[in-house]
Amino acid sequence: MRELFRFDVTCDESKIQKTISVSKEEFLSEESEQTVSHIEFLYQQSKFIKKRWWLMQGLLLAFVCFLLKNSETDFTVRRILGLTGSLFVILIYPEIWKNRSCDALEIECTTFYTLRSIYAARLTLFAGVDMVLLSAFYAVATLLSRMTLWEMLTQFMLPFNVTCCICFRTLYSKRINSQALSLLLCVLWAGAWSVLVLNDTVFRAISVPAWVSLLAASVFFMGYTLYRGQRKWQTIMEVKPLWI
Repeated sequence: MRELFRFDVTCDESKIQKTISVSKEEFLSEESEQTVSHIEFLYQQSKFIKKRWWLMQGLLLAFVCFLLKNSETDFTVRRILGLTGSLFVILIYPEIWKNRSCDALEIECTTFYTLRSIYAARLTLFAGVDMVLLSAFYAVATLLSRMTLWEMLTQFMLPFNVTCCICFRTLYSKRINSQALSLLLCVLWAGAWSVLVLNDTVFRAISVPAWVSLLAASVFFMGYTLYRGQRKWQTIMEVKPLWI
């Protein structure tokens, strides 16, 4: 009886591929009619970010403002700002690395929006919030400790930029797939920076053009790393969106 109802089914690979292609086109057509605006997309992505990391960044800056107010020497200010710049970036590591550390890249490739769009949205959110926090920090620090813009740029933003470069360079890397290793590199950089600023002779020997060059180089490399990562994310992360 069982053999009477057996049928040989031949699969036509070309027709299967055609069905898949038509399905993709229909899906994209439906989604294109229901696309959200950039603001709505940013708002949606903000829901997936744990706000406690921004709170911790704010508390860190508030604590540093308190220390700056009570610091008596320029030596202490340099040490505080240098370590704060690196630690400020390290606090957002868990969120930036969440996609890779949780092995969610393959899952996110099945969504309509690409990983590039998701990362761009989250980085935009982090940049916006951090800009507000740092602007408030500079305003308060200027009032409390009379910190100049030059001190803010060379003693805080320079180590901050280099830490960001390490973070994004390892994030968009084929060889490094470990958040712990990336954090270790940032800690080593913070230690190296501390050794530099604590050596008063070496610190004062660095000329103004050298500081400007270092700051410009850090900004350029950070921008290049982000640009390269966003342009070549498929090759770097070895993933391919389902709907492309």
